[in-house]
Amino acid sequence: MHESYDFLIIGQGLAGSLLAWRLIRRGRRVLVLDDNHRTAASRVAAGLVNPLAGMRFNHSPRIGRWLEALAGLHDELAREAGRRFSHPQPMVRLFRSPQQARFYERNRARPGSEGLFGDRFGPEGSGQPVKAPHGGFHQHHTGHVDLPALLAFIARWLEARQALRREAVAYGQIEPGRDRVSCGELEAEHLIFCEGYRGMENPWFGHLPFAPDKGEFLVLEKRPRALPGGVPNTIVNGAHWLLPHADGRYRLGATHDHHRLDQRATAEGRKKLEQGMRDLLLHPESLRLVDQQAGVRPATGDRKPFLGTHPEQPRLHIFNGFGAHGSLAIPWYSKRMAEWLLEGKPLPEEADIGRFG
Repeated sequence: MHESYDFLIIGQGLAGSLLAWRLIRRGRRVLVLDDNHRTAASRVAAGLVNPLAGMRFNHSPRIGRWLEALAGLHDELAREAGRRFSHPQPMVRLFRSPQQARFYERNRARPGSEGLFGDRFGPEGSGQPVKAPHGGFHQHHTGHVDLPALLAFIARWLEARQALRREAVAYGQIEPGRDRVSCGELEAEHLIFCEGYRGMENPWFGHLPFAPDKGEFLVLEKRPRALPGGVPNTIVNGAHWLLPHADGRYRLGATHDHHRLDQRATAEGRKKLEQGMRDLLLHPESLRLVDQQAGVRPATGDRKPFLGTHPEQPRLHIFNGFGAHGSLAIPWYSKRMAEWLLEGKPLPEEADIGRFG
């Protein structure tokens, strides 16, 4: 006999977790199927919240909505959990060349940039023990999400509602129909794939232009005899970034590799990151290595997420492709995906997989 649900969700990374949260809180019967995070990038991601991307300090035209949704959803989560998972922190952004200051001046004047760009400073004006030969600026609306703690809480929350099973799903088990979709002994009105970079192997959605990006980062802690004031007390972002984390440790990242798609930390990655730490900090000896971690970001060819319904299988959907911006963007996109599924409201044009024809 089949067990029946409104929605089956494949994957309990950040995308699957927040979408399940929204659907359940709107009264739907949901079951999340997860292989115990075997390849989930969310499991090891640092959770950095950074609205200004790359060398040019660009931001999404939807950044105000993203930040509003981030704050609202994490207020909900905090009330339910009795603790916060989102931790606002200011960021010191370092120019990597004199020319980069032009992007700062240009983009801070763009509509929608209000409140993101703080004051510019010179080589000695960062207020942090960092190397800033070209100066930089203070960036706002930044911080991090404690992803391991958040995912563990949502797993417990789902389990308390019999809404999570730890099992892998083979594509051959899934049989979509016009009115229902079955998966072994399970059936539902809809099935949503939130698989991360493994979506590139999906027989229904693997044609989408995935561009997975392996990243490595270091977990560090302050040495017992570290120089007082020798470690930054806020986020620092230059060629690499250093993040003071909620657990009292520090994360330093990150590398990019589009070819080796695995979760193995490498000696090459460690060497690159340790050099990055020496280039970034005035007193790198104040920190010592605790761990090195790696994951594969579910990035896309046009750097926009994948939301939508299969054109020939109306019961199959995808919610994926958030790359390095998941902590910031998924709260808003999960609301829009839930509205698409439950109310038929249109998806954001930049994310709708219909853009690929």
